[in-house]
Amino acid sequence: MKYLVASALALVIAAPAAAQTERAVNSGVRVEGRVGWDRATFKEKIDAPTVVVTDKVSKSGVAWGLEAGYDYVTSGPLLIGGYAGIEGSTVEDCFGPNGRRVCTELGRNITVGARAGYVLRRGVIYLKGGYSNGRVTRTPGFAGDPTLPPPPPPGAGDPTLPPPPGFEPRDKKNHGGFHVGAGGEVMISPNAYVKLEYVFTKYSKEKFDLPLVTNSFDVRRHQVVAGAGFRF
Repeated sequence: MKYLVASALALVIAAPAAAQTERAVNSGVRVEGRVGWDRATFKEKIDAPTVVVTDKVSKSGVAWGLEAGYDYVTSGPLLIGGYAGIEGSTVEDCFGPNGRRVCTELGRNITVGARAGYVLRRGVIYLKGGYSNGRVTRTPGFAGDPTLPPPPPPGAGDPTLPPPPGFEPRDKKNHGGFHVGAGGEVMISPNAYVKLEYVFTKYSKEKFDLPLVTNSFDVRRHQVVAGAGFRF
């Protein structure tokens, strides 16, 4: 974490001195767009009386989204603020042949939190943290005879009948959790700014207790994002 804070500080200090319109951050509402690197780790554990199986895989992708918040700057000058955001991601882990691929993918992620920082001459460095709610979609694939084509989805025939044998539908679940991060912002005009930020997110573990077997699944993610915003 100390390296991330140092990087954010370097970003602020290295802002072009020639920009005459730069100024320190003031209290007010802000909105921003964000895009960056997203790396998620999916971990699954099956605990049976005679064997324990653990599968762990990490995948990278692109995250993008929007964030809005309000910052209050004290005479310190310290910054205290709140924010809310929403983002999407391209992170996906798949294996198996087409038509029977088994996939786990990240969906929308909602964040609500607070941040605190120190205002410098050209911007601010800060720490942040709060609540996250992320959607994870798991597609088990076709569990029937691999020599046969996948069956049609439920509802394609008689809606009163159960899905055909071997059909496993997509499972979408929302996972609550927390996030923490650090970053820096640089004012590039009287109201506009650019930023660089690191965020770590840990979602709650999903657990299934079956006869003689316990199955658990959890997700963690690391993000490095750049953003551009406007202060009102």
